[in-house]
Amino acid sequence: MKRLTLYITACLCLSLILSCKKALQPENIASLTIINALPGNRLMLADFSDKPASQFNSAGLMLYYGLYDPSSRLSVKLNEQKLIFYKYPFVKGDQSLYQLTLNPKEGDINTLFITGTQAKPEHFEVNMKPPHYAVQDSLVGLRFVNLSAGSAPVQVKVSGQGLTTAITTNNLAYKGITHYLPIPANSKIGNLLVEFIDQVSGQLLASYPLDAVGGTVADNPWRYRNYTFALKGLPGATNVADAVDVFKINDY
Repeated sequence: MKRLTLYITACLCLSLILSCKKALQPENIASLTIINALPGNRLMLADFSDKPASQFNSAGLMLYYGLYDPSSRLSVKLNEQKLIFYKYPFVKGDQSLYQLTLNPKEGDINTLFITGTQAKPEHFEVNMKPPHYAVQDSLVGLRFVNLSAGSAPVQVKVSGQGLTTAITTNNLAYKGITHYLPIPANSKIGNLLVEFIDQVSGQLLASYPLDAVGGTVADNPWRYRNYTFALKGLPGATNVADAVDVFKINDY
């Protein structure tokens, strides 16, 4: 009887372990990062509940304008689902700002950009797997996206200490995005600068400093990692909060 009890207990434990492993299988989910680049909304709420606005209770995911927040990187189910955005603070009777339908596929690594203008919000979604870098490569991956509605095509330039020549990307139009560009991050590299430049006029629109890219500290935040630099805001905006600027998104 004791052996039988032990056998049954072992079977139950094995069954529980297998069921847990099955539930946590990565092929059952997709990765989704949501970026709020819609000018005029310092804060937005994202709601996956598919409830009408009349039943929404403000219990959504908080999205900050032009700012990457780790909480905006989600694991989502593999089925068609509605995603609704509301302004914050939400007042009973408010209508949604924007709605869309997601249909993630197995293994997707998606970034969803909410952009446009208050009069015409829009979105686009990119499925791109960040590259892996071998230890001997000493690289950082940078990609660039233009989220500035109404902007002319831009040139993006990466320059600085240790780079023999500047690395440039040309004609990045609104809603355009590059692949990850491998940038040296060895010990010869110091401070770098990312610049977004109007392709036609040559005017500098915004820049972002990258400090000590090749630093030898153990917790170097750049080496072997990937980032997206996004141009946000409205050309000619008189409101400082909506002016053209650049922000960084942490990828994998």
